[in-house]
Amino acid sequence: RLRFEWILDRRRDLAFYIGSALAGWLYVAVIVYAIRYLESPLDDPLGTISLFGRSVALDLDLLVVVSWAILLDAPHVWATLGRTMFDPGEWQLRGRELRRSFLFFLVGPLAIALPYGLGAALGALGRPVSAGSLALGAIGFFVFFRLWAYYHVVRQHWGFFSLYKRKAGDFDRHRLDVWFFNVSMWAPLALFMTSSFYLDTPGMADLGLQRPLVAGVSVADVAYPLVWAAYLGVLLVYAGVQANDWRRGRELNGSKLLYMLPLIPLHLAAFSHPILAVFVVPLVTVGHNIQYHSIVYSYARSKYFRDDDPRYRWVRPLFRSVASYAAVGLVFTFVFYKGPWIGWLTEATGVALDEVVFDSLGMMAGVRDPASLGLGKQLFAAMILGFAMQHYYLDAKIWRVSRDEDVQRNLGV
Repeated sequence: RLRFEWILDRRRDLAFYIGSALAGWLYVAVIVYAIRYLESPLDDPLGTISLFGRSVALDLDLLVVVSWAILLDAPHVWATLGRTMFDPGEWQLRGRELRRSFLFFLVGPLAIALPYGLGAALGALGRPVSAGSLALGAIGFFVFFRLWAYYHVVRQHWGFFSLYKRKAGDFDRHRLDVWFFNVSMWAPLALFMTSSFYLDTPGMADLGLQRPLVAGVSVADVAYPLVWAAYLGVLLVYAGVQANDWRRGRELNGSKLLYMLPLIPLHLAAFSHPILAVFVVPLVTVGHNIQYHSIVYSYARSKYFRDDDPRYRWVRPLFRSVASYAAVGLVFTFVFYKGPWIGWLTEATGVALDEVVFDSLGMMAGVRDPASLGLGKQLFAAMILGFAMQHYYLDAKIWRVSRDEDVQRNLGV
């Protein structure tokens, strides 16, 4: 009555695709502990440890943001580069898109610099611009980035949900599945944006949803209960349909249901408190990272090691083993975040770039307010985010299972 079809196999699917959401729940537990026992969860450490003679504060920045960004997120961005830039077949198939992807490194710096250029022009005309107005480019860009990051994660979850449907031949109630999935993933964001604590969340732009418009009633006052009603209504309808199918003896797709079981409450929990919402990017992305590492590695092992095709001689060593794959990803991360070029730039500019890097990671994760940082840090953060946006763009091109026979064959669907 419950049919379980696996993408890889039961053990690996449960560990890397379905169970990956537990990493997000681990972060939730750490943050909830800090909220309960620390006076200032965003500033106070949970403890300290001695590392190589130095005292290291175990604050949420380190335990959540840095651990996520360094160990999983940056290496998963590298996985896309290894899967595309080193694959000659990808260059033949979508070379123009690969070259175009590098333009995303300019999007953030241009958006941030634009108000400064306009401010200089207006200043020359005797109309000075406030510091808050100059920061609008950075705030707008980082809001856009975080929304795209969330969309990217949701789309990957839809991809896995669809793979489990495809493996089981489950197409009878596709429209209901589409509604169930999208409402369960997007309603928590809408609830957060219309909540009473949205403006209490550090780093969030005032969208005007909480401002009274007519008779003291705001858009949020109207939208918040409607979103709750839609959210609970869709979940109840979906559960009712599954129960009715079970009662009538129909076979249920256990894999897709099990996949969504830890995800739905995780996304709701991530937007349920101002401090949790500050860390929403790592909370909902860490499981996505684990899934992505697994599917890229499985795809590469299937494609590049099927035969001795000389075209893949440069990409094959990257995926020779789990150890080599992990090592290359970490080397990429540390070369970028802590490589010799960081030391050279520090000496050349006199700027403590280690601090800039961590502030940039904080803005990427949402725990740093762009308006509180200088132009140099904003531009550096935007440059780092070029890697992430390049990854989002390329991901939308290279995993089209329904259209790409190469992807179907190497994923076994």
